[in-house]
Amino acid sequence: MFKKNLSFKLIASLSVLIMVIFLISGYATYTVYLKLFTTEISKQFAKANEQATARVETQIQNLYKATNYIVFHPYIEDILRRSAERADDTFYNRLLDQDELTKLLNQISIDEPKLSSMYVYNTKGSGYFFENNAGTVIPLSDANYAAVLRSLEGSNGELVWQPLKISSIESSGYRNVISAARYMKNKKQELYGNLILFYDQSIFGSILDELARGENAQVILLDSNDKVVYTNVKPNSNFTLEDLLHVPNSQIVKSNGESILVSRNKTQDSGMTLISTLSLKSINEKSQVIFQIALYSGLVSILLASLLIFFTGKRLLKPLHTLVTGMKKLRSGRFDTRIRISTQDELAFLGHSFNEMAANIESLVEEVYERKLNEREAELTALQAQLNPHFLYNTLDTIHMKLYLGENDEQAAQLVLSLSGLLRYALQNPNAYTTVKDEIEHITKYIHIQSVRIGGRLETFIQVDEEAEQLPVIRLILQPLVENAFVHAFAQMSKICILRIKVYIDQSLLCIEISDNGRGMTQEKMDTIMQLQHRRLEEPKCATGGIGLKTVIRRVSLMYGSPYGLVIHSEPNAGTTMKLILPVQTQMEGSRQR
Repeated sequence: MFKKNLSFKLIASLSVLIMVIFLISGYATYTVYLKLFTTEISKQFAKANEQATARVETQIQNLYKATNYIVFHPYIEDILRRSAERADDTFYNRLLDQDELTKLLNQISIDEPKLSSMYVYNTKGSGYFFENNAGTVIPLSDANYAAVLRSLEGSNGELVWQPLKISSIESSGYRNVISAARYMKNKKQELYGNLILFYDQSIFGSILDELARGENAQVILLDSNDKVVYTNVKPNSNFTLEDLLHVPNSQIVKSNGESILVSRNKTQDSGMTLISTLSLKSINEKSQVIFQIALYSGLVSILLASLLIFFTGKRLLKPLHTLVTGMKKLRSGRFDTRIRISTQDELAFLGHSFNEMAANIESLVEEVYERKLNEREAELTALQAQLNPHFLYNTLDTIHMKLYLGENDEQAAQLVLSLSGLLRYALQNPNAYTTVKDEIEHITKYIHIQSVRIGGRLETFIQVDEEAEQLPVIRLILQPLVENAFVHAFAQMSKICILRIKVYIDQSLLCIEISDNGRGMTQEKMDTIMQLQHRRLEEPKCATGGIGLKTVIRRVSLMYGSPYGLVIHSEPNAGTTMKLILPVQTQMEGSRQR
């Protein structure tokens, strides 16, 4: 995880700014370039389409010249009329006509190398066949002949083009050819026959395939009736013929999310239309290289800028880093922290201000700390002095009565010894720590004195875990809790009084439980006592509750603070359990301030 300091924020901000600038500039450059490139491509493609149309027109005009030679040749007309007028068209006569026509049409086969086959028919449907020099034979079936005748309907001697599939010995079973047919009419517009020429698709393919180089280009050549003469459009193309017929010249259209450039031109004389399409997908993909270059340039710039900012910022922001380090030390309680000032700019002013602030805080903390320490020392001393004087009076009175009545002198001596031990233990430094073992020995002496006072009705059970015996605790922390049991729980009880003391370690807590079978207390009284733990130290003591419990709660709050303290569980006439929760300390401490 990156450290969110000023250097990181500066690097991140400049990186984002550089990235945004390069993205915007790259996208703008990409858009402008793509628009200019598309415009230029459109112009070049339209020009190429226009040139291809002109070449197609030239090719068609040459074909018209060749076929005009045939149509308007008087000897050819004479042969066809004569063959149509003969009543008996014998094989011999047809052979003579075929030989004579061959001599007249031989030159056509030489001048038209792309001509595959040629058929000449008289008005009665009798035909004469001529093949080209390569010997390629394209048979004309009755069905194909009928299709050609249907295409000639409505024409007036012009060439009518039609693509056909002719049966062939090739692997596909057929061969794609283009037929050019026209009525044979003399200058008087008298019909005397039909002329059918078969060309290989290369007659237009050699011209148009150069225009459609590449898998993204397609061409369609239409005759004057918008019927397809030649095309390389695949069946699954984005556009149908009907779509292309309604697209104006040099127009970019959308199809399935892809941009298509459409260009169309029409020949002046033959009325043919050439439509070519070019997919701009590959052009757009190539144009994206510019955007990618801008993006990569932005990333490299970000890296270089980050390194530059890191090294220069580390030097320029060093005084600020020193100031932040000093603030962290000051926040952790090291009020003697001062920073060294090595600049003369605004950061130097902040450094001087920080040093002055640290000095003032140190002075104020020392003053307040000393005052609070003295106040708490006085309060702890006062708390120690709050040992119940009634207990001392009652103990002395008990000793007096035993001595006066002459009862067990040894028991009286033990009372005096226990009382002297209590006083000696209580008069020691209230801020000093003792061990759990010593505190239990002290409370044992107190219980011994109380047992003598109330007679043989007391049963005591003390259980201390071995690992808890040497743990440090504050002095006189248990006596007020045990005293509360004798003063309140066992008061006016005639039955056996049971007192249990248990000391153990629960995880990282030192737990001391003091249980009795006395009168117990109500929930309202428990809530009143527990409110003492939720009050601030500076607030006055609550007027309710025993002074001993207040002493315990007050001392734990002063010495340890939250979350340590006293927990009470009690029910009326069912006894009380007071659980004191303290931290587990590993060594003695002179005093501890919260």
